[in-house]
Amino acid sequence: MPRFIQLRQPREAVELVEAALARPGPRQVLLRIEACALGMLDWQLLTLDAPPRLPLVPGHEAVGVIEATGPGCTLRVGERVLVTPLAGSCGHCAACRGHDPRHCAGAVWRGMHVDGALGTHLVTGEQTLVPLELPLGVDPLPEKLPDHLAATLAVCGGSLWTAVGAVNALGLVERSRIAIFGAGGVGHLAVQVCRALGHQVFALDADPQRMELALSLGALPIDGPLDAAVVCTPSTQALQQAVRLLRGGGRLALTGSSPTGRIDLAFNDLVWRGLTLRSGLLGTRADLEEGLALLFSGKVKPSVELASLDEVPAKLWALRDLGFPGRLVVLPR
Repeated sequence: MPRFIQLRQPREAVELVEAALARPGPRQVLLRIEACALGMLDWQLLTLDAPPRLPLVPGHEAVGVIEATGPGCTLRVGERVLVTPLAGSCGHCAACRGHDPRHCAGAVWRGMHVDGALGTHLVTGEQTLVPLELPLGVDPLPEKLPDHLAATLAVCGGSLWTAVGAVNALGLVERSRIAIFGAGGVGHLAVQVCRALGHQVFALDADPQRMELALSLGALPIDGPLDAAVVCTPSTQALQQAVRLLRGGGRLALTGSSPTGRIDLAFNDLVWRGLTLRSGLLGTRADLEEGLALLFSGKVKPSVELASLDEVPAKLWALRDLGFPGRLVVLPR
């Protein structure tokens, strides 16, 4: 019987439940989840007074193997796929026609508007799954992934994709001084992406363990002024500090989000100082492919902490207390 983590009532503890899943419908697949990553966004959604839906299964980035397919599917049983945060879009608006469905007004997000992947199985549409095709020269993946490899791949569906997308969103054309504010799940990956692209990287995090992780990955303590910054936390203080340290004409990408958070920037910073503010949410398909290439080349190595489904209710409290050095990844088994 499939098992999964579920929130039944607002602001209550999550439960590990068992339930049968419907057979996959047209262009849907049944996945056996090998690993699912959790982050601060999952915690924030679980603590809302009015979550987007109830009951709610969290988990918006994962890796799994197809066990069954519905009518009209192009994916095959046995294929390994990345489960991406974006679970659907309208397909016909300007954003969708421009191959940018993440900004569709009707975008459907996994673990928010539909059930996420924090369980042993998931039924989902195939259109936002990404077949895990390995680059030339890489040995084929084993039929059963080792725990560390499953965990590493799970962070590609959202965290690494976001890290690459945010750095590329800065639009830098030469080697630059970039600071990463918040060196957690996305931030520690952004540090490595910046270094792989040849930039000089700085980092700042209020948590000593996460700051130590960033320094061990080659980041330096912040020493301004900066050409660009990636803010990987919804902290208003971190955003304001980044703005103060940017040179005139500097660029800023935001990846940290909060369902209830707001930002406050002075007009002078955007108008007179000429700062550019960009969203770092996910990225393009090319960004995802670039992230996978960095992963398989060994230039990016996610730091993960492993947990079982049974441990999730307790581990979520650590997310409340500012998270983990790296990424929490659940191995359902």
